[in-house]
Amino acid sequence: MYTIGKLAEISQVSVRTLRYYDEIGLLLPSEKNAAGHRFYSNDKVAKLQHILMLRDLGFSLSTIQQFLISREFDLSSVLKMRRKIIQEEQDQLRKIEDSIEALIDIAETETHMEWETIFATYTSHSSKKQYLRESWTKYFSEEEQQIVDSFPVFGEKSGDESQWETLVQKVRANLSQDPASSVAQDLAKEWLELVDRMYQGNSKLANKVWELNKTKKPGYRVFAYEPELVLFIEQAIKHYNQQLESLR
Repeated sequence: MYTIGKLAEISQVSVRTLRYYDEIGLLLPSEKNAAGHRFYSNDKVAKLQHILMLRDLGFSLSTIQQFLISREFDLSSVLKMRRKIIQEEQDQLRKIEDSIEALIDIAETETHMEWETIFATYTSHSSKKQYLRESWTKYFSEEEQQIVDSFPVFGEKSGDESQWETLVQKVRANLSQDPASSVAQDLAKEWLELVDRMYQGNSKLANKVWELNKTKKPGYRVFAYEPELVLFIEQAIKHYNQQLESLR
């Protein structure tokens, strides 16, 4: 039999930890004397070895307790389970890497980055669309969400995303132009045509998303633009629509 002090010494586990394992029922002592001193038999020492190995493999104490209660402890099965967890963690790291790649794309095309934009974008890239659908349920109908779900996502390098990047760069390069100028009007026309294709002709939804993006609510923005670009393109589109009305 081992005293709690001796077990702590040979296992390199603190007495406090062994007492905690006793309190939660993970490792009960073989017996306690009248003074409350704990003693552990060889089978308890073996059980502690199992606990420490599982803990080192990354399992939580509650999971370890379930292993021990089930009496189905098998080293091979435990290692295979831990391998699966590691593989899932690697998948998550790859997703984070995708998010970083997306941020690099944004940083290379955005001349004025906001920290809010960075944090809002720093989500799992592959789950971005699902996240948007879930976040926007209270704002959009199912039909509208299906349209939103088809939007290009930063990092996908789709044709639509590339076209957006090119258009945004052209707009930024011409922010000094008069919104009523021919250059600005050409940009407004191109912008409206791309929006019309993206939103499948649903101008009401396009306006709804545009206004929601302008609120700068984290998680609700598909495209984050600096205020100067927003003001310029809005004024250019306003002039463009006015010209169309005058021709009717």
